Amino acid sequence: MRICVLKIDETVPPCFLHKKKKAAWNPVKFDYPKIDPWTDFDVDHTKPVPLRPFRWGPTYPINMGIRPMPWDTWLELDSDYRKTLDIVARRTRTQGEEANRVMPGYRPQAFECLVEMASYLAVRYPQYFVVNRFKYDAKDEYTWGDSLSGKEAGCIAVIENKLTGDVFDFAEIEKLEGKDWNPMKVAALLTEDDLAVMCEAGSICTAGFWRLKDKIGRSLDYIHSSGEVPGWPTKLKFSIERFFQKLKCDKPVQRYNYTFQIDDQVAWSNHTNGPVSVLGEKEQIFDEVTKGPDPELLAQSNDPNWKAPQPATAFEEVWYRSERQTLRRMPKTGCILFTIRTYFHPVAELAKEPGVPGRMASAIRSWPDEVRNYKTGYLYIPAILPGLDERHAAQVAEGLVEMEEDGSGTKGAKGYPY
Repeated sequence: MRICVLKIDETVPPCFLHKKKKAAWNPVKFDYPKIDPWTDFDVDHTKPVPLRPFRWGPTYPINMGIRPMPWDTWLELDSDYRKTLDIVARRTRTQGEEANRVMPGYRPQAFECLVEMASYLAVRYPQYFVVNRFKYDAKDEYTWGDSLSGKEAGCIAVIENKLTGDVFDFAEIEKLEGKDWNPMKVAALLTEDDLAVMCEAGSICTAGFWRLKDKIGRSLDYIHSSGEVPGWPTKLKFSIERFFQKLKCDKPVQRYNYTFQIDDQVAWSNHTNGPVSVLGEKEQIFDEVTKGPDPELLAQSNDPNWKAPQPATAFEEVWYRSERQTLRRMPKTGCILFTIRTYFHPVAELAKEPGVPGRMASAIRSWPDEVRNYKTGYLYIPAILPGLDERHAAQVAEGLVEMEEDGSGTKGAKGYPY
């Protein structure tokens, strides 16, 4: 995935406070805390984080679930990097503004996010990312550096990604594409995360079940209510809108979520979302509320006889999809960068881990009806619950896990979200 930005003279984007008066945003002095270069980090031999953010039932919490983000974990790399960047590069090339877009007037916010990301990557992973900078001129703020390297270091002019071989020279890009060139296209090709600059720019390449066009420029309320997010009007709306108003530059946060799907298409699931094109336009047929194709558009598509997928019948058909999301406010423009890192694994592989099948089955059984519907549980729950129960019972019988006396979980289990 990759999304949204905020007007340069606003502290809260219109997407957060619809029809409310917006206060002016004044740039704040903020120094990104010192982080150490990870010089012996090997991306090809670093497995993806084993993110397992599901809890034992019987209750299912509906809340924001935010936690402080350690500064040195903002953008994480792993052995899926090259595979993910191949997907991003292909979708950036073939999908155009459907994957990467900045709304008019919001380029300063997108550019600030790009240079903050580039600076972080060059400091944290110097063996993989190298930057060149403009010479600092105290009278020209466009030459000022970022929050991590400092104002006098100078603004980043070039970043080299040694993992992909890409070199992005911002001045050269401007010569080719003009002053309104899209910073999100560059940012997309640096990290495995989808990016949302709340709420007017983004790069969304691996969202799976939603599109940039459905969210960009929309209010926070519209984004959540149109997607029928469980608990939005009653439990989440007030707290989330207040959170976005109050988020400070020195208080970045992270959160996690998970779901399942019945194919291995991490970027976009034609199997469940509908035919690939309609009237020559790709991925336009999807209805985000029904999470399937619009009936009228289906008749005009390249596959009018497309049928909705049948529920999975085998344990091995189901894939587990989890996300680590971060939210960080930028000091110059006040925009909030929302990053989404997607992890994707066969359920059958996860179920081999001690304690996972029992906890996963308990979590699924704890879903309220609205959560079960939101996650399209009918497609996979009947196929995986018996398999999870069977594997959990085997782990208990073999002594791989030991249940708490009250049955509330397994003893010695890893803490959330692992």
